[in-house]
Amino acid sequence: MNAMVACSTVLSVLVVAVPVTAAGPYDTTTERFHCYRIRAGDSPTDVAEHLTGHRGNLSGPLVQIFDSNRQLVSKDHYDKISPGWTVCLAEGRAPAAIRTSAPPKPAASVQQPPAVAELLPTYYDPELWWLASLMLAATTSLVALNSWRKQLALAHIMRRFGSDFVREFGRPWTEYRGAGALPRARIRVNPRRARMEILVAPSPGRTYPNLSDHRSNVEYDVVRITAALRRAAFASAQPYAEGEWVVLPFQFKGRVN
Repeated sequence: MNAMVACSTVLSVLVVAVPVTAAGPYDTTTERFHCYRIRAGDSPTDVAEHLTGHRGNLSGPLVQIFDSNRQLVSKDHYDKISPGWTVCLAEGRAPAAIRTSAPPKPAASVQQPPAVAELLPTYYDPELWWLASLMLAATTSLVALNSWRKQLALAHIMRRFGSDFVREFGRPWTEYRGAGALPRARIRVNPRRARMEILVAPSPGRTYPNLSDHRSNVEYDVVRITAALRRAAFASAQPYAEGEWVVLPFQFKGRVN
């Protein structure tokens, strides 16, 4: 459990740290970039205007363009942009980065910047995301392993209770001479649902236990045996018939450490 808490803590720190890291394919230095996703109908001059408010071209040295697969596009193709590509410009470098072909528009007519939903994440560090994915996989594995371990432990607890119940159920037959063969018994466990069932049936030539004419006796024995075993974590439910078998359901209400 301590290992799970530690992994979860590290993973949380990594995930929080990712958006503020300025390394990766969008930035090979410590620069910060402002990015815009190209839409259908946009021209290079339109994109320049979106980024700076000036109509111009994208041949500046501080402009980077990435295709839809986040691969850097060669500057020889900057005049043939496609929808879904992303153009990034170093913050604070607009006048020197884009060659303008016209004076800026008046403030009242400058086109509004794109909505936040239209922008791709500005920063991306593949190494950090790989580490975060690895930690997430490790945490998930630990959670699954811990769940599997608890189910095994619960199955053991259930089988032990079932064995004690069957032994106590058959005790009257062993204490009284001539009582005959012990009733037959089976145990079914379902750790995932914290449920178990004890099945009992008469031995050959006998009629007890059954629910047709001995229901009250069966219910009395369940209460008597459960009290004698002192296993408060197991709550009994209404018995029912399954062929020749009497099914005694129990629900586990306790905790497995």
